[in-house]
Amino acid sequence: MTVTGIEEMLNNVKTLEAGFDRKARKSVREGARFFGEQLAENTPVSPIDHSGKGHLKQHMKVSNVSIKTGEYQAPVGYDKVKGPIAHFPNSGTSKQEPQHFIEETQEQTRGQVLQIFKDNLQV
Repeated sequence: MTVTGIEEMLNNVKTLEAGFDRKARKSVREGARFFGEQLAENTPVSPIDHSGKGHLKQHMKVSNVSIKTGEYQAPVGYDKVKGPIAHFPNSGTSKQEPQHFIEETQEQTRGQVLQIFKDNLQV
């Protein structure tokens, strides 16, 4: 594509800017959903529900996309009911070996999430 004048170039820049926010939000949303699905799948399930509130896996949550910090982000994790105890099986305790399922999920999904971003943000 060749640009012949400054007005045409400015119009092309405005067109790119207008679609960027929508594409960025979509890519972050899709990447967060993919990571959330994988995190729920990798979350260990105990045969006993000690809390009576369901297993940690059932409390996985993907929040909406926001740009409060100036960057597009969609928090992924566990809700307020079971979130405060999620670090115990992940990091371990004196009576339980660490399972590191959060870090493993991050490593497993990094390439696919980056590919989702790349696919959605191509011009």
